[in-house]
Amino acid sequence: MQWWCSATGQPWTWAWQAYPGVWLFVGLLAYWYWRTVVRPAGSTRGRDLGWFAAGVLCIWVGLDWPVGALGAGYLATFHTVTYILLSLVAPPCLLLGIPPAAVRRGLDHRLAGPLIHGVARPLVALTIFNVILLLSHVPAIVDGAMSSQLGALAIDLGWFLGGVALWWPVLAPAPDICRMGRPMKMAYLFASTLVPIIPSAFLTFAEYPLYATYELAPRIFEKMTAQQDQQVAGLIMKLVGDLPIWFAFGVIFFRWAKASEITPPPDHPGSRTPIPSQV
Repeated sequence: MQWWCSATGQPWTWAWQAYPGVWLFVGLLAYWYWRTVVRPAGSTRGRDLGWFAAGVLCIWVGLDWPVGALGAGYLATFHTVTYILLSLVAPPCLLLGIPPAAVRRGLDHRLAGPLIHGVARPLVALTIFNVILLLSHVPAIVDGAMSSQLGALAIDLGWFLGGVALWWPVLAPAPDICRMGRPMKMAYLFASTLVPIIPSAFLTFAEYPLYATYELAPRIFEKMTAQQDQQVAGLIMKLVGDLPIWFAFGVIFFRWAKASEITPPPDHPGSRTPIPSQV
């Protein structure tokens, strides 16, 4: 039995397979939320629970059978789908599900407090995300890691933690954690789309398969070669991977425009009343 999805070299079968390590990870994440957010507060808003549950579901889908298994050792396309779910979709959902009161309790923790403030720095967050992104797409690292369960686990966790770092400066719930205004948040999100162009371009335009893991894997779709699979993966990384970021960009822009419409002009008496900051 495999605890985590990794490349096995065995012919693909559509028969369901169990990955207890994935269930344990998802269960621990849900338990952490109940222990640190729900129980101390006594009750939690349905919206917060919904966002967090959506994030947990994205992680489960990305890691478990069949998406996780296909991405671990058969198709680069599904490998990219797992990356998008773990880095760009699940983290913002999870962070939106954590109320500000729970974050403020974390600030008092001797370990979590400095981490919360440190990762909220845009340059630090972008560096963490981009370094993990680039390293996790180096062919030698991918081929070496995906052949073992621990290596595949390391890449998946790296994607998830890099995604949390990426989204934290944008979704930090209080200005004393991250002081970026809306224009800076939009600039930050735009900057986050630049480095992923590098692995996406290599996957799309390479003249030969870059990863032995997927080149030598048993073919699932006879009409899709390893080269075509890699090209589709590159396109998905950029075209689909950017959608969550541009969606967040649009939300921030329209909220900024709306706030500007209701802000009194500088010479208006009411202009001295500050408008609360929002994402």
